[in-house]
Amino acid sequence: MANRLRRYIRLKKYKPDDKFKRYFEKHISVIDRIHEYGYKAYFIGGCVRDAVMDRTPADFDIASDAEPDEIKKMFANVKETGIAFGTVTVKTDNSSYEITTFRKESGYSDNRKPDIVTFSKSLYDDVKRRDFTINTLAYDKNHIFDYFNSYDDIKSKVIKTVGSPERRFTEDALRILRAVRFACTLDFNIDSKTLDNIIKYSYLLKSISKERIYSELSKIISKSRSLKILFDTGIAYQIFIYPQYINQGFLKEGSFECRLTHLFYHYPDLHMIIEELKNLKTDNKTADTLLEVLKYIDNDTDESSIRKLLTLISKSSISIILEFKEQSRVVLDKVISEGYITKANELAISGHDIMAMGYSRNSIKEIKNFLLNKVIYDISLNTKEKLEDIIKHTYNIPIVKQ
Repeated sequence: MANRLRRYIRLKKYKPDDKFKRYFEKHISVIDRIHEYGYKAYFIGGCVRDAVMDRTPADFDIASDAEPDEIKKMFANVKETGIAFGTVTVKTDNSSYEITTFRKESGYSDNRKPDIVTFSKSLYDDVKRRDFTINTLAYDKNHIFDYFNSYDDIKSKVIKTVGSPERRFTEDALRILRAVRFACTLDFNIDSKTLDNIIKYSYLLKSISKERIYSELSKIISKSRSLKILFDTGIAYQIFIYPQYINQGFLKEGSFECRLTHLFYHYPDLHMIIEELKNLKTDNKTADTLLEVLKYIDNDTDESSIRKLLTLISKSSISIILEFKEQSRVVLDKVISEGYITKANELAISGHDIMAMGYSRNSIKEIKNFLLNKVIYDISLNTKEKLEDIIKHTYNIPIVKQ
């Protein structure tokens, strides 16, 4: 056991090349500021990993031995975004930065969050609590610090837990899904011991909030070639109500909404999809769009059909249908540029105009619906004069006012 532990605390330091440094040029002033106050500060985790891989980082998280109250003294714009865990967010002209105090954690009674958080002065204490080796690299402007052979794992494209996989997954079960997400989005393989424990402990995902699960799942859907890994690991059977209908094949290239459509395409009815989306706590906008798309996915997409669809669903939903069918937007763009209407109150004639022609109030709805079905397919008819002509020729015996 002692030899195994020693293997994990053999610090390696790398001198970064200019290509790596370039990613941090606009952000280095933040850790410089912390250094000026006499504290340690490191870019940590994903941003360092991505820069090593020559990928532009999305976020620049920072770890420091300075505590939140001390960080507040250094910067003008600081928000307490995770103060219980030692995290504040600093906003500058360049970006926003989550700055977290070095910490130790213990006791994960809910399989998600630590019961006890203790601040530390040691970078090692902070990185050894993290999930995967690829997320433990730290950069202080001069060197990249590597306690867990992280650099080698990144180069070998392997996902491996920091220390015992069993311990890491029982501490925080969401790490099970995060491991899959990193494997999918980075195109990495999962270490065999780590994979065995993902399979063994996948049932713990039942204890994780659906919002957290959907957040990770969304990232997997956005980037993964397929969701087969969720079935190979047993995860799918913990997070979906009807996993047997989920598309396990290669997902279509394209937008998140298009890929989500492909994922649920084989469900036998919309009510089951609604149940699944509610279970996943999918946001209303995404759920509504998906249901619109799946309801009309098999409709024709010629010009007349698109004009009719525009009275039923949104432009963006039609665009997703075209993307899913791998069809051009040319016809949709043509319809949009020429103009279209979606409902009767967009007609160039009002109910008052119709009554002024001698028709009763009770006939307005019928007449306007008739006109709508004409104008849907020929927008050039939507002038008051032309609509009056259509009414006269169609309803040539005016209804006497009561």
